[in-house]
Amino acid sequence: MRRAGSASWRMRVERWSAPYDVALWFRAAERIQVEAGPAIPGPPIVEPLPHRSTDPADAGELAEAWSAWWRSLVGAEPPTEPVDAARTALSRVVAERWAEAHRWHAARKRAGVASVPRRDVRNGQVVTEIEDRLGRRARPFSLDLVLLPVDDERIRPVGADRYLVPERVYDGPRWPGPLRALVTPIA
Repeated sequence: MRRAGSASWRMRVERWSAPYDVALWFRAAERIQVEAGPAIPGPPIVEPLPHRSTDPADAGELAEAWSAWWRSLVGAEPPTEPVDAARTALSRVVAERWAEAHRWHAARKRAGVASVPRRDVRNGQVVTEIEDRLGRRARPFSLDLVLLPVDDERIRPVGADRYLVPERVYDGPRWPGPLRALVTPIA
């Protein structure tokens, strides 16, 4: 939100982002087992779950390549060394199944747009509540919230003002609490 003539706060919510959704689709479709961590969320929620097309013997290579792809995508870490993407099992399956992943993403987005309220005022209400409690306007801040279809409850920071947020946390009734915890220290 920007107030005319003064610096204010900004909160951007990124929902149904193709790059994140597609990467999570491949993780689910190919049954890529990666451990959740600071920048890697819990397992993706992909329904219907597509068939696996890779050889289980490639599991280690797939996990390593997918983790590097994800960390690069979220900007959590630059790759430590160049990878010859043309030779990885992940790059082959991504090339083969790209259209399938995008069809899933498009269908998910269409269904979501039809079911999610157009304007969610909860974020602004939380900031207003914090301002009322502080007795002043919030200091200027910026937050980017990337919503993900994952089976997880943890909000993960991936930069100074960027967070990976499970959709079910954001869409749930408890959302104002986690947002309050993010905004209060910077307001």
